[in-house]
Amino acid sequence: MEETKKTYLLTPGPLTVPAEIKAEMLRDHSPNAATHMAMTSAIRAYCLEICNGTDTHACVPIQGSATYGVEAGLHTLVPRETSRILVVENGFYGQRLAEIATGARFSVSVLSLPMLPLPTEADIEAALEADPAITHIMICHAETGTGVLNPVAMVADVARRHGKELMIDAVASFGGFPIDAAALDALAIFISPNKCLESVPGVALVVARRDALEASAGRSPAVVLDLHAQWRFMEEKGAWRWTPPTHVVAALAKGCERHRAEGLEARAARYRANWRRLVDGLRQRGFETLLPDEIAAPIIATFKDPADPAYDFRSFYAAMEKRGFIIFPGRLTAAGTFRIGVMGDLDESDMTLVLAAIDESLAEIGVATEPA
Repeated sequence: MEETKKTYLLTPGPLTVPAEIKAEMLRDHSPNAATHMAMTSAIRAYCLEICNGTDTHACVPIQGSATYGVEAGLHTLVPRETSRILVVENGFYGQRLAEIATGARFSVSVLSLPMLPLPTEADIEAALEADPAITHIMICHAETGTGVLNPVAMVADVARRHGKELMIDAVASFGGFPIDAAALDALAIFISPNKCLESVPGVALVVARRDALEASAGRSPAVVLDLHAQWRFMEEKGAWRWTPPTHVVAALAKGCERHRAEGLEARAARYRANWRRLVDGLRQRGFETLLPDEIAAPIIATFKDPADPAYDFRSFYAAMEKRGFIIFPGRLTAAGTFRIGVMGDLDESDMTLVLAAIDESLAEIGVATEPA
């Protein structure tokens, strides 16, 4: 196999980060300097631009992983005393949304569905009819625990007809799939920089509908997770309320520049080509995917474990890691599987290296495959 020159993070994120983005983190920045404030402003504007939210929404970054943004959005945008949140749960990250909302002491109803078929209009309608107290709906767009891409446009239609607010976990999908904040009339869209934007973790981004954000002053019981206060401070001063992760912000600003240069459609096409090469290659070797192609989100592929008694995920993982390739096990919602992500600084030639590493690793642990 050709010697690799970097570690490949073939995970749902963090990702294999482009060298140009990593290089931005070698420079030190003052959070109150004009350059850093300009980077923050550019990030906020670009996130709104690519989801058609410039006229209707605001983008509020906050320190922490994307999960921090989800909790901040709940605390700030959802009136606790008068609200009940329906969480659509058909995978691990639906479970995570329910865990966050419940842990934050909101009233929560969970629509627990199987991985497949995809949620339907009838499913959402039935849940709303069964629980008239529901005011908000939360759903994960790209369930990377399994690879399912959920139908958020359909859910938005149902929410609009019934006068419910919609919150979308687009942590894994934003920047790789079209999302129209205005058309969806989304109350909030939660974003991570270390997925399709190909940057590093450390900042959460919340695209919130501006009218709801304006009405949320003083609602958050948390000081550091108060999106309204963060938004007003940024609007008035251009800076962050608390010390920001300056190196992460610089990396994300460069990530947004790179995303603009490549374009969302081209980035999505690159990911799909990576996914196609990987899926076809492993099927040729006798592997079976968890999902049919028409359902799968082409940013990660989930494969069923080989039936060979010599197979053990930990041994397979160790053999791949030794060669510089980091993969992920399946989540509890998809036991008996492993996952390989195709986002990040990757193209089809990298997928050829991945397949070669898989061949070597399986041979090392004594697992037979079909001839490729």
